[in-house]
Amino acid sequence: MSLADLRDLFVVIFSIAGILAIIFISVITFLLYRRVRVILDSWAATVGNIRDITSVFSEHIAKPLANIASVVQGISRFFEFISRPLRKKEEEDRGGWRE
Repeated sequence: MSLADLRDLFVVIFSIAGILAIIFISVITFLLYRRVRVILDSWAATVGNIRDITSVFSEHIAKPLANIASVVQGISRFFEFISRPLRKKEEEDRGGWRE
């Protein structure tokens, strides 16, 4: 076997090894894609469920609580407004000093 024949043999062997490596990487990539696609599909469904839950929470719990809080704050401001003249009178009676 001459040096040229040995060289040709190595070229053929490495070419076949390269083709097999490309096929192996392609198969691994395809299998990984199938698994990731299933995970992403389930993740999208989970995100949809979370979106539904948060919208229900917002409509049925958060908005009514915000309305109640605003009414309570309005009532508090009303009583603060009503009691303001009384506080001024008490401060004048004490000489302008607060305790």
